[in-house]
Amino acid sequence: MVKIGICDDNEAMLNNLKNIVGKAFAKHTSDLEVLAYNSGTRLVNSHRNDPFHVIFLDIDMPEMTGFDVAKTLREEFSNCFIIFVTSHSELIYESMDFQPFHFIRKNCDEPIESAVERIVKKLMKHMRQNEKIILEDDLSGRRAVYIHNIIYLESDKHYVKYYVKNMELPIKIRENISECEKKYEYYDFVRIHKKYLINLKYLSYFDNSNNEILLGNINKRLPMSKNYKKNVDEKYTLYLRSIV
Repeated sequence: MVKIGICDDNEAMLNNLKNIVGKAFAKHTSDLEVLAYNSGTRLVNSHRNDPFHVIFLDIDMPEMTGFDVAKTLREEFSNCFIIFVTSHSELIYESMDFQPFHFIRKNCDEPIESAVERIVKKLMKHMRQNEKIILEDDLSGRRAVYIHNIIYLESDKHYVKYYVKNMELPIKIRENISECEKKYEYYDFVRIHKKYLINLKYLSYFDNSNNEILLGNINKRLPMSKNYKKNVDEKYTLYLRSIV
């Protein structure tokens, strides 16, 4: 379930935003709960009891401002997605201290419905890769790994090696690369070679002259088979459009 919190001290805006956000998320999932609060304190207390995945947060509120709420959440190590909602564009840069996912301006040319739909579409893409999976091998033991930290997979006979961000050695699992291809397609992984499956999040460059791709962060080159080239290009184009 996607649990969403909305906080605004203006009741009319609060109810309107709750309706808009609910409709936007419903286009992507039916498993959701949207709760509205007119007080930052009430939202924080509710979050401590049962954390939200996403919070739409007005900045300019009495007693506990949106920045106060965001600071409290981050100090308590909450990794929920925060979207600031404000009519004060001058506060946008200051809001970056709290690692917001995005912000919405109340008074601008873009209708708030369009802004919410655009941001929710982008957010759902990020939330997919924010899921955790359990990987276990004899060397690493059992580890919970965020999908967004898996850079690529490599077939090695009857095993698949998972190359994970900030891990020196891969996690080696007994499974089939073709089965992994089906499993991780939903999370924006694509097959580039009979041996390799990559996370499109890390694809930074196509080297067509050498039939290779470059993976960012680790500066790693992998071979790309001509048989997969067209599919990789199409999937990457769709991926880029979805995150803009």
